[in-house]
Parts: sequence; structure tokens; C-alpha cells
Amino acid sequence: MDLLKTVIKKFSPVIVAILLGGILAAGAQAMCGWYTLSSQEEVRRMHLIDDTVFMATSGGILAVGRTDEPGLVYTNVDGLGTSDIRDIIADAAGEKWAAGFGRLIRLEDDGPRQFLFFDADDDLLALHTLADDGDFLWIGTDINLVLFSKLNDGGQIEDYYGRFGDLPDFPTVRDIALRNDSIWLATTSGLAMADRSDPLMLKSPVAWRTLGSPRLGTGMINRVALFGDDVYLATAIGVLQVNMSASDTIVTQLALGRDTLIRDLKVENDTLFFYYEGGVGFIADGSPMLLPTVGLNSYPATGLNTGNTRWIGQAEGGVYYAGTGNFTRYPYTGLPGNTITDLTVNADGIVTASFNYKPSASLVDGQWQSYNYWVRAGTTVLMSDSAGLAWAGTIGNGIWGLDAEGLINYDETNSTLRGNDDAGGESYVFVTGLANDGDYLYAGCYRALNGYPIAIGDMSNLDDPSGWDSLSLDDSKGSSFVLYLEIFDRTLAVATEFDGLYVCDMGDDPSAMDQGDCVNFTAENSFLRSNTVRVVKFSPEGILWAGTNTGLSRYDLGIERFVDVNLPAGVGRDITDLEFDGRGNLWVGTKEGLARYDASSGSFEIFTSLNSDLASDVINSLTIDRFTGNLYVGTDAGISAMPSQIGSPVFDVEQVLAFPNPFVIRSGADRLSFNYSGSATVAIYNVAGEKVIEADINTPWDGRNEGGEAVASGVYIFVIRDGDGNTGRGKVLLVRE
Repeated sequence: MDLLKTVIKKFSPVIVAILLGGILAAGAQAMCGWYTLSSQEEVRRMHLIDDTVFMATSGGILAVGRTDEPGLVYTNVDGLGTSDIRDIIADAAGEKWAAGFGRLIRLEDDGPRQFLFFDADDDLLALHTLADDGDFLWIGTDINLVLFSKLNDGGQIEDYYGRFGDLPDFPTVRDIALRNDSIWLATTSGLAMADRSDPLMLKSPVAWRTLGSPRLGTGMINRVALFGDDVYLATAIGVLQVNMSASDTIVTQLALGRDTLIRDLKVENDTLFFYYEGGVGFIADGSPMLLPTVGLNSYPATGLNTGNTRWIGQAEGGVYYAGTGNFTRYPYTGLPGNTITDLTVNADGIVTASFNYKPSASLVDGQWQSYNYWVRAGTTVLMSDSAGLAWAGTIGNGIWGLDAEGLINYDETNSTLRGNDDAGGESYVFVTGLANDGDYLYAGCYRALNGYPIAIGDMSNLDDPSGWDSLSLDDSKGSSFVLYLEIFDRTLAVATEFDGLYVCDMGDDPSAMDQGDCVNFTAENSFLRSNTVRVVKFSPEGILWAGTNTGLSRYDLGIERFVDVNLPAGVGRDITDLEFDGRGNLWVGTKEGLARYDASSGSFEIFTSLNSDLASDVINSLTIDRFTGNLYVGTDAGISAMPSQIGSPVFDVEQVLAFPNPFVIRSGADRLSFNYSGSATVAIYNVAGEKVIEADINTPWDGRNEGGEAVASGVYIFVIRDGDGNTGRGKVLLVRE
């Protein structure tokens, strides 16, 4: 199969999922594993299975039984392997199947089973729709139609089809309808129909009857439904009724007042419902009629009727339900969106996330609460100041202090923030960086009109114009293409899009500094990897690191220039964010995965959606909760979070604990760790005072001495020394089984 491959993968996930009364039931998650925070606001399909409404969303599967309580949410970490779910069905035998990005998922009693789909370039392939056909499934993918056997070898691809009559080859198959021996396909190139009684014959293009543009008026078909004697199509121009008799084909566009995008078609009993930009309609006696949709805040994408309740899933506005009255929002749909632009965690452990085209939201008491502020085109960057207040930078509306008691806004009218030099002549404040040193707030304005892209605000006097100043980086270049800001010990680092990075000594009073206090580092004068710098970060010791569009650079104080830090294979080179943990290890976010650089060994560990429970390989933001050690990763598929691998960290070596204690060694994988959040060395001694081993705190102990020999069971003493010479001691019982 040159265009399609499948890999079958059986998972024993961190959260074990089982079928229970028609609903998946999840167990408790191990502390060491990833977990996912996602949004179910974008609904693709709905199906009623065993009195439960199952919704395929961009943030996983949402299973809802009641309108007044949270449903069950299943994401990539629950054995699905992906949170990007496009369809979910129950077959004639009652088995549940889901189609997602790169995966067909069989929801079995002992946990989900994944069938991974790759194209010829070994890239994961998106699956869009499923149709049950007894011992087989028909699957619509990004590039073709697939026939999948449920029985052979536990599940395998039987064949694939990509040439349908005179339609362009290998279109995306968005929907499938079956009736008797016929199969109907809604594709991105048009409508295709054939007799499926002999699947081998479907390999020939002439086996298919097709309709496309201009006959249909469009080639983009979203859904196909068989209703009565006719075929109905959901298209970008409306509902099309097609009668393909043996002698002629008649296409009728149903009158909806104007051309309008139809997102879904669904036959319920003797009625065909359609979901579109104007609301919800149905077809009775061949004529379209509309349902009242008072209460909806966006366009319906799909829906269904459970008998007492009509459910509506919107394309991006969440889930609604109605009995006999107006529609009410179902509140338990997670994050406001899945494309995370930035994350921050304040001193109280409150996680705040920002999104494209939406205001920010904070996780409070298990629910995401959105802030009510206007954004032109999204929130770009977040920061928590020393007082615990979160700040949001936007495209088009300055910066906002996200105070629960009342939002605070600063823009061109009350600060030194300046609009951008837009090529189209329009000016608006585009904030691309935020930093805070406890006394001053720094905001980067992309392409600032006045050539002063860094706005500086006195935190004790922000409401007075005299409390604001601004900084020009270099008059000779007019560099104002600021992408990121970082502050360390009164030193401001500024990443730019074309001119490398700037390091500015701000001193105790930034208003007293001048442009000469900024030094420009470029690929030409300091061996910086690239002059397109996405992000800059200071290590806990004050060493400057730069993430560029072509890799990672670190400033070497000994030779006073940047040196390359080569990333290993398996992760991208276009770096999107950097973050140091308490022990000085560097986390590197890229557009193709996540890497962890070990400060003691200089080695890398790679995390992707294929070798871990990372929600997506597209990393947009990284942040670490300094008080818990938890890592939060903002992706285009929600938030992936990894609990601290050292438990609750401490910052005093005299309070360090070893865990697990007792340290029971059952296999070569067992390790002893310490919960100190900082750079340190650990020495292990036996009760006779003989040193067993000494290592960096980042290296967990495997129960062996410096010679690699396994030590005996017994009591051992550990001594931890930090960089300042402070020491902490403790005991641990080692039990070897």
C-alpha cells in the first residue's frame, strides 16, 4: 500500500479506560504521567449511544447523560492517543469506534485499542468519518476511502480507494452513507456513488458515478444523507437535493434565502435535520423549515434529539440544550479553546491560559473562567507579576491586568504603548512580550510607530502618565520587530524578528538609562545561531539562552560569544519557547515536539505525541509552577501538564526528603529521588560512613555504588550540598527484593 499504512498499537494507558454501561469509565491517574486539559467547545459529530450523547470534539470525546452535571471527557491520555476526534459511532454489535487524527480507535472492554494510520511520508493521517458495514468499517481520510476489517488479524486495512470517476484524484472524504449495496461519498471534490457489493471493483474509477462543480455549484461537500428517494448534500452554498435516476440527474438547491454554509445533515425518524449558519432546519414534505434557536451564541455544527432534549454542538461556541424553551449553555466543556498562545501560573497556583481570537481564562476551583475583555485578534502573551496578578498582552488592545475585582487596561491613551507600523496604514498596539522585575513592567510593542518598542511602567505608579517611559533599541536600525522579553537581575533581554537580540542594563532606574546601555548580538558579531530569535531565557545562574528559527544558542561567558547547542533528531529546530525548572534543566518547545536538556549531563530527552502523552507536537508555550514543580505545555490541542517528578519541591537543603522511602528495588528501573528544587550534589554513605556514590541531584540513585555494583539492603545516609555550600542530611531504608 503505497499511499496508506496502518500500525496496530495496543495500549496500557496511565488512565485505564473501560466500557461500562455504554459510557467509558476512567481510573485514577498515576502521579508521574502527563494529563491533558482541553476544550470541547468545537463539536464535530454527535451520536446517541445507550442513552448517552457522545460528542466528537477537537478536545476529545465528551459523553453526557444529564444536562445538570459534568459529562465524562476522554483525551489522548485516556488511551485514545489523540484528543482530535472527528467522529464516533456504535456499530451493529454495540462496539464503539472513534476516528481521530492519525488513529482509528476501538473502545474495547479492557481499554481503547489504537490503529495508527500513516501516509506514504510516514506522517499521521487525519480520519474524518466512519460508516459501519457489518464485519467492516468504511473510513474517510484526508486522502482516500479505506475499507477496514474488524476481524482479520484483530483489525486491519483491507483496501483503499482514491480515484472516483472524473473527480480529482485522492480527495478528502468527509462523509459516507450506505444503503443496500450502494455507497455514497461526500468529498472535497464532489459527490461519488458506487455499488459496493464487490469492493475490488471500486478500485476502478469507472465504477463510480460522480457529481462535482460546476453541476453542483461547488465541489466541497461536507455531509451526505439518504432521505426518502433522494440524496441530500450539505455544502458551502446550502442544502442540495439530488435525484440520480437511471436516465437523468436532477439537482435542486433548497431555498434558504441565500447561499449559506451547511455543516451537518442528520436523519431522525422521518425527518431530515440540517445545521447551518442560520440555525437548525428540517425538511418536511420536501420544503425546508426552521427551528427556533433562541439562546445560541454561534453557528450550530451538529446536534441531535434524545426525545426530551435537543442538543446542539457549535463549531466553536460550545454545547447547548433545550427542552421546550430556549437553548441553555452546557457549562462543562473545559477550556475556551484548544489553540493555546501562552500560559502563566501565579504564586497561588492559578493557571491562566490565552487563546487565538479570545480573551484569557483562569482555572479556578476546577472550572475555566473567562475574562471579559475585547481583543482584536487574540491574546498573545501572559505574565504573572510578583503580587500574583496576571497580565495579558493582546493584538489590538494593549495590555490587561486580569484582576478578579476589575480588569485594568493600558494602551496608547494612558501609557507609552504604541501602535504598529502596519503596511496597510492601520495602527494598533500589538504586544509581543511582557516581563516584570517586581518594580517595573516591560512590554514589547511589535513594529512600534515611534521607534520605541519597549514600554516601561513603574508598578507603583501605572495609573499616572508620569509612571511610564519607553526604550529605543537602536536608532541606526530602527529595530522594533520585538518578539519576546526576559528580565534577570535588572538586565533586559529582547528577542527580535530580524536583528538578533538585545541585552540592556536597566539599572535601578530604567528611566535614567540611554540607548547606549543596550548591546546588540547577531549572527555576524557573536555567532548567534540566527538573527530571527523567537525567545530568550536566562538560566538560574544568569546565563542567556536564545531559541531561534533554526535552533538553540547559549552565551558562553568564557569566550564572550554564543555557541550552538545541537538538538537531537526527533524534535524540530524552530524553537517557540524555553523554560528552566528549579534544578536548572532547560525545557525546549518547538513546532515539532518538546525536549528536556539535562543540566548535569548535557543530554536531551525528547517528548512527542507518539512516544508520550503529549497532546500535540506543536508547542506554543511552556511554564513551570515554581511552588509545585508542575510543567504546563501550551499546544494547538490544549494544555499538556506533567506533575513534578520530585514531588512537592523544597528550597532549603535542610528540608530535603528522599522518596520513595523505604526505597524498594524490584527491578532495574527503580530509582531514589530527592525533592530539592535547585542545583546541588548528593552523596550517599553507608552506616559505616563509607561513601557509596556522589552525583548531581538531577541523577536519581539506582541503588549501585560508583563501581556499578548493587549495594545490599540496609540504612543509608544522604548528604545534599547546594551551590552555596549549605548541607542537608537524611536517612533512607533500601530494601532489595
